[in-house]
Amino acid sequence: MFPGKYFFLSKPTGNGILSFCITTERLILEDLTGQDLVNIQRIARDPGIMRYVLIWLENDEQVAGFLQHAIDESQRADRMDYVLAARIPATGEFAGLTFIEIDRELKSTAEVGIVLLPDFCNAGYGTEILRAYIAFGFVTLGMHRVYGKCDELNRASVLMMEKCGLQYEGTLREHVWLRDHWRSTRYYGMLAGEYFQQVR
Repeated sequence: MFPGKYFFLSKPTGNGILSFCITTERLILEDLTGQDLVNIQRIARDPGIMRYVLIWLENDEQVAGFLQHAIDESQRADRMDYVLAARIPATGEFAGLTFIEIDRELKSTAEVGIVLLPDFCNAGYGTEILRAYIAFGFVTLGMHRVYGKCDELNRASVLMMEKCGLQYEGTLREHVWLRDHWRSTRYYGMLAGEYFQQVR
């Protein structure tokens, strides 16, 4: 269920600040920088990408605020959010936006999310990223539960989470108007005991 090796580490940047990254078989997931503004704008301005995404990036102010929050969070000693760019290591090409965020109230729970550019869909990158985040959540962060959620219309995300072993937990029906439709959200989760039983 969890093939491959994942490496979680911090590396120094030019200004002496440590930058966090996760390496997978084909990708590097690393902290966003100011130079990623254009990459997030590419996602935010593509209606096909954003149709199912429950993040409000409706204008340049929201995009800039989202990026600044990710950068600020990356420098916190008590970091709760890991909002990382997915890149192709050999070229540095931006493949998508990903995150694992620890719940502020239920600190034993973390949510995972992935948004890929169209050129990187249907190639197994989403599955690769999700497996790495599940491992990071349980092994490094010590979470009890890791979960993801998706629009019920987003069949590709449903299949990805099921493939990675997350269990369907329920649907919150038509709870928010998302751009062009009432969104119903499907929840999928995994518990620490289930993860460690699978990787024995």
